[in-house]
Amino acid sequence: MEGSVIVTREGPIGWVIFNRPHVKNAFNLEMWRQVPKAVDQLATDPNTRVIFLRGKGGHFGAGADIKELLEYAQDPIMAETYADTVNQCFSRMTRVETPTIALVEGYALGGGAMVATAADMRVVSDKAVVGIPLPRLGLAVEPLGIKHLMESVGLAWASKFLLTAAPIPMKELEASGWASAVAEEEKIEEIALSLAYEIMQNSPVAIRMTKRIMGQWLTPPHLRNEEILREAFAQCMKGEEFKEGAKAFLEKRRPSFSL
Repeated sequence: MEGSVIVTREGPIGWVIFNRPHVKNAFNLEMWRQVPKAVDQLATDPNTRVIFLRGKGGHFGAGADIKELLEYAQDPIMAETYADTVNQCFSRMTRVETPTIALVEGYALGGGAMVATAADMRVVSDKAVVGIPLPRLGLAVEPLGIKHLMESVGLAWASKFLLTAAPIPMKELEASGWASAVAEEEKIEEIALSLAYEIMQNSPVAIRMTKRIMGQWLTPPHLRNEEILREAFAQCMKGEEFKEGAKAFLEKRRPSFSL
C-alpha cells in the first residue's frame, strides 16, 4: 500500500510525490515527517542529479490538514510537536546538496506553498492557485517558512504575500521571482525537465559545492562553518571535473562529466 509520500527515481531524476489526492494533498503530521526523509533519501543517492516535488492528482498541496490541526490545538504538547516537525521539514529540505524543483499545479496554499518555497526552484502552472492564507485561520507561518520566503522574494514581497493572506496573482509570482518559470498546465513537466537537464549539463561536484556554499550563507553567522566557505572552491579546482571542464572549454566542445 502506498504511503502519503511516494519516493521514486527515473534515471537521474528523483521524485517526491505527495499522495493524499482525496484531500488535495493537504499536509498532515505524517507527511511533514516523511517529506524531508524522502528528500534526504534521494539526495544521498549519487545517481540522483535533481529532485522533483509534485502532488498526485493535480494539486501540489492545499495547505495543512485543518481537521488534524484542530485536534492537536487541544493539546499544548502536540501543538509544539507539530510546529517543530514543520520547521524541521523546511530546515532539512534546504540543507540537501541536490537541486530541488517544485512542480506547482492546482492548489499550493499555506503549508503547500511553503514547501514549494523551500525548494530551489518552482515551475508553476498558469492555472495554479498559490497563496498563504494562514492568518485568516488565526495562524502564523512557521518561523523557518517565513525566513525562506523572505530569502526567496525579499521583505517587501514576503510582507505582501504573508500579511494580506490573499491568493497571489501570477504576475506577482513572476515579478517577485517566486516562480522560476510559468508553464501551461499540460507542459509543466516538460519545462521542469528542461530546467533539470540544464542543471545536469554542469559538473555534479560544482553543483554540490555551490549548494553547500549557498547553505552556509543562509546559516546564521554564529552557526556558519567558515572552513566550508574557504575549501569548497578549492575542492572543485583540485578535482577531475574541473580539468575536464577546462579542457573542453579550450577545445570548444561539451564537457563529459561522470557521477
